[in-house]
Amino acid sequence: VAAYLSALDKDLDIVAGTTATPLDSRKAVVRGEETAIGNFIADAILTETGADIAIVNGGSIRGDRTYPAGAKLTRKDVFRELPFGNKVVVVELTGKDVREALENAVWFAGKGDGRFGQIAGARIVARKDAVPGTKLTSIMIGGQPLDDAKLYKVAANDYLTGGKDGYVA
Repeated sequence: VAAYLSALDKDLDIVAGTTATPLDSRKAVVRGEETAIGNFIADAILTETGADIAIVNGGSIRGDRTYPAGAKLTRKDVFRELPFGNKVVVVELTGKDVREALENAVWFAGKGDGRFGQIAGARIVARKDAVPGTKLTSIMIGGQPLDDAKLYKVAANDYLTGGKDGYVA
């Protein structure tokens, strides 16, 4: 076992990149507010898939730590942050369903719920004090207002596209 762990450590200790800004993956933060690490992960998914929008549930980010600006991130850090081995899936949703998914993303904002959405490709404005299901006051996708009838490509992990964390759209 020690030999396998040693070999695995060599593979996982490879530097994947260096942070330009501080990253905070503490549970209370990624499950309650927009974060640099959530943006980074969602942006990477958006870039890789070419989707219109990417949604990452805060509960899938599990490192529960902070990284200062200039920190060297290793493969081990990536696996610590995203330990579940979920697969990224791109689905087509109507704007109406995207609205429903984004409402779900902020349903319990500030309450530490894992469904909280870290998103890319969209700008949303939400009222924290509003009743769940009516929190969003503005949704822009690619710089344009959300069109309920239009089809959008949405990238998310297979956990979310399977309806978990309330993402039933």
